[in-house]
Amino acid sequence: MQVATGENSFMWFGPSPRLNIADPQLMKEIMTRHDLFHKPLPDPIGHTVAGGLLFLEDEKWAKHRKIINPAFHMEKLKNMVPAIRLSCSNMVDKWEALFSSSDKSREIDVWPSFENLSGDVISRAAFGSSHEEGRRIFELQKEQVKLVLELMQFFFIPGWR
Repeated sequence: MQVATGENSFMWFGPSPRLNIADPQLMKEIMTRHDLFHKPLPDPIGHTVAGGLLFLEDEKWAKHRKIINPAFHMEKLKNMVPAIRLSCSNMVDKWEALFSSSDKSREIDVWPSFENLSGDVISRAAFGSSHEEGRRIFELQKEQVKLVLELMQFFFIPGWR
């Protein structure tokens, strides 16, 4: 059920109303008024899969943000460029190996390569190892997300449908 009021509207998400704000000025006010507007509490499964900084507020958010902020300083990001370049170069080399000299045009699915690229960049930049060395951890994370998504299909919350 959705009730529209011009640009802004609300709808029921199970037993909870959700606001849809389209006005940039209202968005700005909501984003700057931490004392009035709070993030929705995550369900336990959502917190397990996508926890961390995403669901924190107030002092906890500020503390964690202060801890991770130095990692995203411009000089540190510049130092990560060689690791990012190496990961990208390896990906392109793998793509080139798929093509023989007589096979100049071919369609390939690049999505798995980009999944591996992000894992490889994170592994090299943060831990100094390649994605291949940390493959088991990334596989376990993928499996965890897959299982959570399967589990969510069986949830029944009264009023949801």
